[in-house]
Amino acid sequence: MSETMQIEIDRAVNKFTPPMEVGGGFLSRADFAKLARQAVTDGTFIGWTHAENMTRERMQRKITDLEQEITILRDRVKEVEMELLAAQK
Repeated sequence: MSETMQIEIDRAVNKFTPPMEVGGGFLSRADFAKLARQAVTDGTFIGWTHAENMTRERMQRKITDLEQEITILRDRVKEVEMELLAAQK
């Protein structure tokens, strides 16, 4: 897990944690379900966001690699054309 993802998770946890001044209380089943649902939703969103960022970065690297390969192939085609012209003379 990345450090930024852990920081976002910690922030989400802090939203559900009461401040130090507030004493602990009892949660009803509905309150607990609401908090759990929100925590799971936030956690899922954090994971999804990071996965999308990783996918975007991976695709960008792949595009860059393919662009470099195209440049190499273009250069090679030019070399072969020159060799062909030289062989025809």
